[in-house]
Amino acid sequence: MTRTPRDKSAPIGIAMLESLKPLTGIEKVEAYLKLASEPQDPKDNEWMATIAPYLSIVSYSASPPHPSITFRFTVQPIHSNGLGNLHGGCASTIFDACTTLPLHLISRPGFWQYTGVSRTLNVTYLRPVPVGTTVNIKCDILHAGRKLCALRGEMRVVTEDGHEGPLLVVCEHGKASTDPPVGKL
Repeated sequence: MTRTPRDKSAPIGIAMLESLKPLTGIEKVEAYLKLASEPQDPKDNEWMATIAPYLSIVSYSASPPHPSITFRFTVQPIHSNGLGNLHGGCASTIFDACTTLPLHLISRPGFWQYTGVSRTLNVTYLRPVPVGTTVNIKCDILHAGRKLCALRGEMRVVTEDGHEGPLLVVCEHGKASTDPPVGKL
């Protein structure tokens, strides 16, 4: 799937969501990551363009009670602060996107189809994440109601032998649904 020309008056996020509408579940997440990884027009101000190319899906489960996706990410110099560690704002952006994506596992017309807007994003930094570090980002849906949802994310180092190591960063993410009523879709 390639990005199609869009109405320049429409925000890029809306245009991307519209192009993903026919897809469901993990296929929608995979297509989003592919589209977000494509070269962007700098005028689009698409923050994920420097993050998505380094994100991949490790595993997922659409099963209740807590559907989840685990992503893998390697910190690049562009993601760092002046000390050579993952920038806090970049970590927040990663969690904002990654904790939202599991909503595609449960979405349907009128129920989290547009993935909502953030109400709260609380990120707690426990340890530095140096450039070159590979991490797993496990993202769970704790609860998804008609209008509000609660999401959680954990970032853990991936050790040289491929196992998960210490917890580095945690996130709590609250969202509000922006889906119109089903009859207006």
